[in-house]
Amino acid sequence: MKTIDLAAGLGISTQMTNRLIKQGMPRDLDKAIAWRKSHLQPFRTKSTRIGGNSGKPYQSAQINKSAIASDEVYCAEEISGVTKALRKIVPNLWFSQIGWLATALREQGVKVTPEQLIGAQSILFLIYMETADDLLKSENPYTVPASLMAKPGDEIYPSLIASLNQLLSEDNAAE
Repeated sequence: MKTIDLAAGLGISTQMTNRLIKQGMPRDLDKAIAWRKSHLQPFRTKSTRIGGNSGKPYQSAQINKSAIASDEVYCAEEISGVTKALRKIVPNLWFSQIGWLATALREQGVKVTPEQLIGAQSILFLIYMETADDLLKSENPYTVPASLMAKPGDEIYPSLIASLNQLLSEDNAAE
């Protein structure tokens, strides 16, 4: 397969495609998609950017109608609403509020650092994304909570760590 065709199929630039091929990505579209899933960090791909995917998706966001049984009727608005809920609303509710996990762990006597807490929340988010992808039979962009994207050196990182330290502290448990 030509690099330009592979790039179009993946929804990335030809330059990025060439870089990934040099890293060992196969030139077959299906194998390249599988390779990217297993070799690239999820938060460093277009499909998981906070602002969404600004390029072309490599899989259609629409449901394959030939795969739907003829006796089942699906409403496009309902599917769109479920997709929106699973990809934007639920992640925002469950994963942006990292404090609930800190409180729950503290109340159960589990000692963790704020960094471990962020790591655990990130793993839970990745598991959630994989499960939602399996359910929806597609891969579309998610709204990734800012607390999971924060890294040392970022402007919000010190305040995030400070608030998590407060939630995890023994003093807060007595209140």
